[in-house]
Amino acid sequence: MTITGIYDALNGKAESFFEWAQANPKFGLLFAAFLLAFWLTGLLLRWKWACQWQFWGKLWFFDDCSPETRRRIQIVLIGMALIACLTMFFVWK
Repeated sequence: MTITGIYDALNGKAESFFEWAQANPKFGLLFAAFLLAFWLTGLLLRWKWACQWQFWGKLWFFDDCSPETRRRIQIVLIGMALIACLTMFFVWK
């Protein structure tokens, strides 16, 4: 199998996946919920990449908070987004 053959095979699989995703947009919510759950897990386990809070001055009203308070705020916001995604998935007709 040549590089071109591998590329054509991968391109065909990706194309069929995106056609399926367009036909079933509801499952995009499950993908978003999976990513949010992974982020929430990182926050709960205090993984460094998940707890970094760098918005370069866009959320200046949280600058005086301790890192633990910022982490708790993120947990609440990510938890609400996760609940919203799962609710939309199960309610969507």
